[in-house]
Amino acid sequence: MSLPLFVAAVLATVLATAFLYIQYAYSFWKRLGVPFQKPSFPFGNFAASFLSKKSLGEDLRVIYESTTEPVIGMYTIFKPTLLIRDPKLIQHILVKDFQHFINRGFHTNTDVDPLGDNILMQDGDKWRNARTKMSPTFTSGKLKSMFETVVKCGKTLENYLDRLAVSQKEIEVRDVFARFATNAIASIAFGIEIDCLENPDHDFRKYGKKFFDPTLKNILRFNIGILSPTISKLFGLRFADKDIGEFMTETVRKNLKYREESGVVRKDLFQLLMQLRNTGNVQEDGDWSTKTNRDKQMSVEEMTAHAYLIFIGGFESSSTTMSFCAYELARNPEVQQKAYEDIVDTLAKHDGQLTYESLNDMKYLEQCIEETLRVHPPFEAGGRQCTKDYTLPDTNIVIKKGMTVMYSVIGLHYDPKYYTDPTKFIPERHDKAEIAGKNFVEMPKLAFGDGPRNCLGLRLGKMQVKIAIVMLLQTLKFELADQHVGKELKMNPRSSVRAAVSGINLKLKKR
Repeated sequence: MSLPLFVAAVLATVLATAFLYIQYAYSFWKRLGVPFQKPSFPFGNFAASFLSKKSLGEDLRVIYESTTEPVIGMYTIFKPTLLIRDPKLIQHILVKDFQHFINRGFHTNTDVDPLGDNILMQDGDKWRNARTKMSPTFTSGKLKSMFETVVKCGKTLENYLDRLAVSQKEIEVRDVFARFATNAIASIAFGIEIDCLENPDHDFRKYGKKFFDPTLKNILRFNIGILSPTISKLFGLRFADKDIGEFMTETVRKNLKYREESGVVRKDLFQLLMQLRNTGNVQEDGDWSTKTNRDKQMSVEEMTAHAYLIFIGGFESSSTTMSFCAYELARNPEVQQKAYEDIVDTLAKHDGQLTYESLNDMKYLEQCIEETLRVHPPFEAGGRQCTKDYTLPDTNIVIKKGMTVMYSVIGLHYDPKYYTDPTKFIPERHDKAEIAGKNFVEMPKLAFGDGPRNCLGLRLGKMQVKIAIVMLLQTLKFELADQHVGKELKMNPRSSVRAAVSGINLKLKKR
């Protein structure tokens, strides 16, 4: 056989083998008799999100709405993945049968990417140990101790926006709220006082923003990290860029040295991380001491990883919720007025003082926050990795170890089966009388996940959101900018968190 014919024969064999492999890979769900969404080469069912035409959450929502089946098979590149639509099955995976789905399935190499060694990315016993130790950092007592720190940052925000309201300019509030939240969480998580409202180019804002900026690199890191951890591992994709890690580690190192040498005790999360580092545990409420005779239980790098996760989670999800809440209040002035009256009436019952207790008594405000999280969840999708074979209840579907299962947060939150008029902003649907007797299956809420791997800092995040809205509504009214009047917000398909393409622009009017 001549060389050209030999090469042609080899090439034909390779192509035929590749074709047969692809056909076989994409027949997985059909062979099991499971309903599935037809995939396309080479991205499976996620071409739109890989090509930045849709967000991952929107891609999943389309699949969610394509069927009424409790589950539907799909493919992330060639890997079979299962979308769980039924809240009852989701509850089994996240809560009741959690021992089968302990991991999120993300890849991280902590040797080269120490910021990835945090409770979001960790698996198995390492995650379980870290979660057990970190959980006491967010008790009611601890949050109450941090309350005044957030209020102080809120006063800075109030003064800043009061000045802008006088100028009657339209304001892009998402960036403003992100700068406020950066101030608050930098103080709480790192013990550092900054002012990103007046100095938007501060390093904390720069490195926090860099993590979430919808750049091609970040889009690939986010999508591949979730949809194909194997490829993420192959290309050595990091949780965060090296310069972010270096800045954060140096910040922690300097602050740690200062507190240990000066003996300064500050009631914040950094102090609690110091307790973890020195004693291996977070002490009871009221005990902020870090003294011990034991060896260090946590390295500076581990401490930084946890602090950074609290930081990025604390400013991004909070500022996203603040901005969408302000948008919905501007869009629904009758709701805004009712929220304002709730704030005024509640403060009057507490001698005009904004305290941890008075904030928690603002029931209608709480309903507004809950409805914002339903309509605009910061993260529109979630998932878990199976850690040991599992048969879905009431089915013959066996989820094998290593397989990923996903759920569509936005799909469930907008499903009329669970929420009447789901596109409408109706805070009253979260009133205690309205939800009495309803459980997760009848009214799924997944903005912060559920079960042992839900968002650890959700109460801190809500506290930040409430404080900001309360302090602003007392003196200001939110109104839609002209560009938003009569129009729906268009979401940015390149963003890893829910975000409007053109931002959220509002007019602020003095009361």
